[in-house]
Amino acid sequence: MRRPGLPAPSAREQTGHGRRRWIASALALVLAGTLVGLPRPPSTLASWTDSEYGTGSLQAGTVNPPTNLGCSAGLLTPPTFTWTLPVGGLTRSGFTWSLTGGFSGGGTLGPTATTVTIPGALLGIGSGTFRLSANGPGGWTSTQVTGSVGMLTAVLYFCSVP
Repeated sequence: MRRPGLPAPSAREQTGHGRRRWIASALALVLAGTLVGLPRPPSTLASWTDSEYGTGSLQAGTVNPPTNLGCSAGLLTPPTFTWTLPVGGLTRSGFTWSLTGGFSGGGTLGPTATTVTIPGALLGIGSGTFRLSANGPGGWTSTQVTGSVGMLTAVLYFCSVP
């Protein structure tokens, strides 16, 4: 529809305007056909199962504790604990000893150690417990063997094993 007072468009203007409409319609049809013809995107759901298998072997082991724990102590002689090296079991990397029950202290010993003397400075008047365990690979330890230890006076020490 034309507004009153405006001149009528020329035939050339009318033809160009119609041609543009026709091109736009054709282009819209081509684009719509392209979108309809595209394949659907693949599913993005993950598969959480797998069919791979592995094999291995396990072997149980034991860190054997020291045996034949013994001790000696006396006048001006701080307690000395002795033991026999364990036979069999996993390879030892050393021994760990500690004092409990009113005393504190401890240390580590090499894998072939068979004796430890408790320094008198770690003891006081009273009694406590000596604990010894063998250390194996991977932080594994043996069961502890124990003995009693203490001081009666500043110069008289005692110890015993079960």
